[in-house]
Amino acid sequence: MFQLWKLVLLCGLLAGTSASLLDNRGNDVLRKLRSALESGLASVDSTIEIIFQNLKTELQSRCSEEVVENQESENLLEQLISGIFQVVNRLTGVRISNVQVPGITFEATSDNSADVKIPITADVTVNLPLLGEIVSLNLTVDLQTNVSIETDAESGDSNVVVGECTNNPESISLTVLHRRFGLFNDVVDFGINLARRVVSSVVQDELCPRIRELLESLGAECVKKLIGEPQDSQQGD
Repeated sequence: MFQLWKLVLLCGLLAGTSASLLDNRGNDVLRKLRSALESGLASVDSTIEIIFQNLKTELQSRCSEEVVENQESENLLEQLISGIFQVVNRLTGVRISNVQVPGITFEATSDNSADVKIPITADVTVNLPLLGEIVSLNLTVDLQTNVSIETDAESGDSNVVVGECTNNPESISLTVLHRRFGLFNDVVDFGINLARRVVSSVVQDELCPRIRELLESLGAECVKKLIGEPQDSQQGD
């Protein structure tokens, strides 16, 4: 007769082996992603760079108009982020879809500076070999930076200066929508943690540098239009 203590021991060994396998899988995924991010995801899929250049052109053309309209720019930004996450899916098994950018806001803090906020929402599913889809999540990410116009004391030229793009744990929210029935909590927790680490890496090494480059590519006059007037001035009118 198969004794109870043997069953408990067997389950413990299997759990330990599974944890080790999961850790190895997670480390392999992150190493592969980091390697691709170091080279730039556009080297994996050239359409990313095409969309990015179109986004630059669109913003620059909007700035030549009297009133800056952002709708088309936001659509291109959604396409860019979707393209980046499609590459991430091929590399990691973390599928991030239905990307939406509700709006890009420039909140003026002075005449020549503003906080830039880009909220992103998406659906996330994590797949593992043999197990398939283990968890579905709702993702919200708030990209935040600041931009200002500074005048060179010697030349008198105005330059666009972009601050750091925040990438802290609080800026990434993952809500469980569905989990594979019957899976251990450790497996589901692994999927959530993997998704968080993947998104954090992509934000830090791909999205934030893209946003910085995009803002720096705009002329000082264009950025002034995007900044607008400080909130206090608008409320006082």
